[in-house]
Amino acid sequence: TTEFEVLNPKGVEAAKTTFERGSQSAEVEGDDELPQLTPSLEQFSRIPLRGYQQSWDFIKEHRDVVVPGAADALLVAAFEAQSRGDSKYAQQCVNQSLLLQYSEKLGRDGVTVFFRK
Repeated sequence: TTEFEVLNPKGVEAAKTTFERGSQSAEVEGDDELPQLTPSLEQFSRIPLRGYQQSWDFIKEHRDVVVPGAADALLVAAFEAQSRGDSKYAQQCVNQSLLLQYSEKLGRDGVTVFFRK
């Protein structure tokens, strides 16, 4: 029992009920289409871990990997790979997704800034 439960036991039960209902509705809404890898993103996802120069060269040749939703598509691919037991590929997908996310946070020309550092 945590302090929160002792101080507000009804609040904990209400939160559990809301969470359970939310989980059920998320399952129903699970039919929404998940972002998928484009052929360029699939190639990008195959770049080995710590292959920063390869990633930079690839992005310069394939600007279509730096688009909204690309990082999410890579995370979906990572989840699917891990579900199949392909941990190495899952790690590569996560790595490339994070690379895109970090670059995006650095601003309009974040990819260039990221790779110059």
